[in-house]
Amino acid sequence: MAHSSDINIPELLEQILYFLAVEKSLYPALFVSRLWYRCGASFLWERIELKGNDLKYGHHFPDDYTYHKRDCTRCKRFIKLINEKHKPAYVLNTTHLEITFCHSLSDKKIRSIVEMFPNIVHLDFKDSIGFGDKSAESYPNLRYLNLWDAEAITDKGLCAIVRSCRKLEHLNISYCENISDKSLFVIADNCHDLQEFHFAEARRITDKSICCILNSCPNLRNLDIACSKGDVKDASMLIQRCLSIEYLDFSGAMALWNDELIIAIIKGSPNLRHLEIDGNDITDKVTEALAHSCHKLEYLDLGCCDFVSEPSICNVIRSCLKLQHLNLSHCNITSTTIKEIARSCLSLKILDLEGCENISKKAMDQLNPNINIENFDEDYCSDSESSSSETESESE
Repeated sequence: MAHSSDINIPELLEQILYFLAVEKSLYPALFVSRLWYRCGASFLWERIELKGNDLKYGHHFPDDYTYHKRDCTRCKRFIKLINEKHKPAYVLNTTHLEITFCHSLSDKKIRSIVEMFPNIVHLDFKDSIGFGDKSAESYPNLRYLNLWDAEAITDKGLCAIVRSCRKLEHLNISYCENISDKSLFVIADNCHDLQEFHFAEARRITDKSICCILNSCPNLRNLDIACSKGDVKDASMLIQRCLSIEYLDFSGAMALWNDELIIAIIKGSPNLRHLEIDGNDITDKVTEALAHSCHKLEYLDLGCCDFVSEPSICNVIRSCLKLQHLNLSHCNITSTTIKEIARSCLSLKILDLEGCENISKKAMDQLNPNINIENFDEDYCSDSESSSSETESESE
């Protein structure tokens, strides 16, 4: 049995307090004694998360976002702190900083934050006004950067940040209206470790820039260009044939002029698990590529894909046996598809059937009762099987 003299009390206490910090239960423990505060305060400063309550017109908070009055107080105290001349003792410990949905920041205040916390590797300014062109150039070790809807950032500023932050693994520039296709080439040239890239509602992207990202970032697992505009129609520049992509969000991407590039990406992504391609005029060629190449698929959203036929949808269902979430809203399906789901999708948890009318009650009754059926109007259920049997005979 070890004697008490053999135990390093501060070291043991630091380990205990570290686990409290991981569980976000550290703060009350700091008031036990001066020793506890001295050992635990450094952990408290490693991760700073501040929440605002400011929202632009047309935007909404995430479903899991909660805001309390104390969040406002914390934010005001933090801004007051960065304006003081004397730095807190533990600023060098801070590696993770989040200030989200806060519109009271300015470029000057953000530059003060950058100067005060030199060791940041995770920086999240989602929907916070004030992040300008020179705000993150001082972080060469930055790995995570979220500039979601940072209206002040431009191509010039983003390119400067990317050139100095070459270790980036996660970059979100969605809804940054002043960012163009030009920045994507600079990202591809400098951020070869990129694993997640979000550029939803891009004003203009091209097949050349998307291919450049895919060719230059071999570890890219997550690509999001939802609701983007531009000109994406050529797959000839996609040199990288074996991709690491697991998550694709191309929903409502008006930039897609044909199926060529998305088919090339799908064929090169055998590990694809999540695909959102709803609201696009894709054809059966896309779903056939999915059925042939993506057998690990767990999440598929084909909502409002009017040009995809029922036999092709059924082929995907038969081939992707790991599906857990399937959205077929407003697709051209009948009871035939529902029967195929009942036979093949044994892991399915969520099925969205909004706007799907030509389905019989008998077919719906064959589905696993544990499946959560969303947005299906049973009033449109047909009592006959004639429509589905006709479809089956035509497809044979």
